[in-house]
Amino acid sequence: MKQALDGIKFLLLLSTVFLVIFSSGCVTTGKERTGGPGIVIEKFEPSLSMIESGEPVSLRLEVRNVGGYNNAPVVAEIMDIDPTEWQVSGGTIRSLGTLLMPDPESNTQGQKASATWDLIAPYLKRGQELPYQARARVYYYYETIATKPVWFVTTDELRRIVRMGEALPSEPTIYTNGPLSVTIDAGQFVKAREWRESKFQLQIRIDNNGNGQVLGRNYPVGIEVKWPSWVTPVGGMCPAQTVTPLFQDVPPGLPQPTTSRYILLWNGRYADITCEFMITQPPSSRTKGNFEVKLAYDYFTDATTQITVKGTEEYM
Repeated sequence: MKQALDGIKFLLLLSTVFLVIFSSGCVTTGKERTGGPGIVIEKFEPSLSMIESGEPVSLRLEVRNVGGYNNAPVVAEIMDIDPTEWQVSGGTIRSLGTLLMPDPESNTQGQKASATWDLIAPYLKRGQELPYQARARVYYYYETIATKPVWFVTTDELRRIVRMGEALPSEPTIYTNGPLSVTIDAGQFVKAREWRESKFQLQIRIDNNGNGQVLGRNYPVGIEVKWPSWVTPVGGMCPAQTVTPLFQDVPPGLPQPTTSRYILLWNGRYADITCEFMITQPPSSRTKGNFEVKLAYDYFTDATTQITVKGTEEYM
């Protein structure tokens, strides 16, 4: 009977702890979503929207790094322009270098880059007037990093928190903005009755919240997970399974992720990963540990414009 009463008291104690922690306003929910654009296209337009056969025209592209990854390599290509019809000076691909990210401290915008393509319009018969769609595809390498602090507390520490009317301090997730967003859920704290028997889960959600797509077959994303020294993933790795990436149509000058573990985004939209950890060394009664998730990927985004060509040729 006494053991049963003790068990009931302990459950009530834990319920009280959850109420103290989550109603105090001092902590987050333990689940936060990150995301934002990386390299954006600010302008893609022709020097003239209507030209005649055989006339020169230029296409102008302007891009900017508005995300949270520094020195992002960027390559641009014009597409949907048939080189058997149009004369394109210097080829269709341009390297835009590496672009700096914004600096909030100095109130500086992210670095901007531009490219120009000089073309000669196709020859059309007099009386013809055809619209041509031109597409600019901007490829870039990017990384997204999210760091989630988690408190590790013993049963005795939970009881002490309740007795003293305290609450665990708020520890927000720190992240960098990029077209892929990361949600990390490990709870606000991990409770351990016997440290070496304690297991818990780390849930990772990746979403494509950008305005483009991951480059590569089945949308491969490199992933690295770091964890505190006193825990280890069950099975030895997080994530437990990995895939072999196949990068297709990567333009010259664009680096590929070099991480050892990869996951695939379902239909290019999202991926869910669950890692199970166990505590291997007993930290102090209340210890904060950081879990870091780093994504590395090639990404592209498109913009289109239109040029109308009027035919002038008498004999074709």
